[in-house]
Amino acid sequence: MSTPSSTRKASDRIEGSGASQLVQLIRQIGYNDYDRFELATVVAPPPELRIKIDNMALELEADDVLVAEHLTRHTRIVTVKHEQDAERDVGDTEPKPRDNDSTGSLAWTYSYVELQFEDVLKAGDRVLVASMNDGQSYVILDRVVTYNGAQSS
Repeated sequence: MSTPSSTRKASDRIEGSGASQLVQLIRQIGYNDYDRFELATVVAPPPELRIKIDNMALELEADDVLVAEHLTRHTRIVTVKHEQDAERDVGDTEPKPRDNDSTGSLAWTYSYVELQFEDVLKAGDRVLVASMNDGQSYVILDRVVTYNGAQSS
């Protein structure tokens, strides 16, 4: 569907080389004022999570935000690959000397370990928040830090 040139504003006109026109078109079509990244401070930790987004008058509560899983208490199953020395007993505290030319005395063993991560959000943590749908949805993406004790703003 084309727009008659009589209804177009002069500011909508795309001019210049082909590359310049493409850049202008992407800027017009791709501009998104509804999704933003914001910095915020955790006011209260989970389960009664509350955050205060910088430059926003009110606080958001747990029901108002989604939180990335790595910022919550969660478990992961990991695989640990280690050498198993066939000549070493389980109770040995010192490794037995090895001959570099020996073959067959070592085997790789895999262990599956469940790890529980406990590093949840705490009051005072600075976080990166994505606000979407013109401020209708919020997701806490990650904790943010600064170096040398400078405050993030």
